[in-house]
Amino acid sequence: MKFNLSRIRQIKKRTIIIGLLVIAAALGGNYALKHRKVEVPAVTVKNVKAQKVALGSLSTMVDYASKFDPVQEVQVFPKTGGRVASLNVDIGSKVSSGQVLFTIDASDLQAQLQIQQQSLAVAEENLAKTRLSSQQTLEKSQITYNDAQKDYNNEKALYDGGAASKQDLDSAKTKYDNAAIELNAAQDDLAVSAAEAQVEQAKASVNAAQVQLDNLTVVSPISGVVSAKDVKVGGMVSSQSGSVTVIDSSSMVAEISVPDLVIGKIKVGQTVPVSINALKDKKVSGVITTISPNSDAKDNSYLVKVKIDNSQSGLTAGMFIKVSLPAESESNILLVPNQALSIENNVNYLYAVVNGKVKKIAVTVGISDNKNTEVKGNITKGMEVVTEGQSFLNEGEKVNIVEGSSKSE
Repeated sequence: MKFNLSRIRQIKKRTIIIGLLVIAAALGGNYALKHRKVEVPAVTVKNVKAQKVALGSLSTMVDYASKFDPVQEVQVFPKTGGRVASLNVDIGSKVSSGQVLFTIDASDLQAQLQIQQQSLAVAEENLAKTRLSSQQTLEKSQITYNDAQKDYNNEKALYDGGAASKQDLDSAKTKYDNAAIELNAAQDDLAVSAAEAQVEQAKASVNAAQVQLDNLTVVSPISGVVSAKDVKVGGMVSSQSGSVTVIDSSSMVAEISVPDLVIGKIKVGQTVPVSINALKDKKVSGVITTISPNSDAKDNSYLVKVKIDNSQSGLTAGMFIKVSLPAESESNILLVPNQALSIENNVNYLYAVVNGKVKKIAVTVGISDNKNTEVKGNITKGMEVVTEGQSFLNEGEKVNIVEGSSKSE
């Protein structure tokens, strides 16, 4: 067998070169591995919103449904019947106290009044004549009495002196006594008394007719707005049919039934919030004006009246509302926003920010309203508590409080 020495030398040389390259690559890789820089993972700091734990007071509220009624409502009926002569108002008309609403035909009563006035004039004329006649009679009776008295005195003097008979004295005494009776009768003239009585009766009849005539003009007893009317010109009305209703809506009144557990927590003059359903729960203020001293026997509740000023509010009678009254009240308590609380396995937690890190604190909750909740536990006033994104936080995690955070109200 023949060997190609030249070929063998080329193969050996190539093998040596490849081996050297492999060794160099291995050495180079090991060097790079030893001198490679170790990259440390970056720590992520989350941004959170937080509010401070506050010390304050809190009241829980209970809503009571009701509706607005005007502070005053009067259904005005005529005091006497008849046919309507004029109607001066319509629904929605503003009226003042004493303003004429409508009138009733007065022709019959005016005629009656004239008759009564004429009767009064006759009675007064008769009284004047009777008084004149009575005066003349009195003067005549006085003269007769004076003469009779003088004659009697003379006869008595003569009789005492023996110059007159007993018969003459008795005759003078009889005339004197009769003159005295006539004088007393003239002084107590019954004809004058009767005439005076007739005048008084005629005056009473005139006054009664005038009152009836005045009653034909129907006026509003209050200032307000006409809310209803059951009257038309030419129609018949009476003291029980045909009316105009006037309401005073300068203020509204709402009545609510309050349970005995709450009644002791309110008082007359207290301001309470009122929300109006028809106005997208617009809030206005009301004042408690009346608290019934007695409870309802059915449910042991108390009637409470709340007055709401309507001078600028544009409120309407019949609107449904809710009156809010305090049910519980606490003061000097720690408060946090409701959104700061998280519930896990029926336990309430706060995620506090202490030295830039999250601290999960279990708390006990007390009373609450629609903004804040009373909390008790290992927390203090001024501590920052997270209000958003608590579910994405872990104990000890670094966080950064961003702008937009504020104190709990």
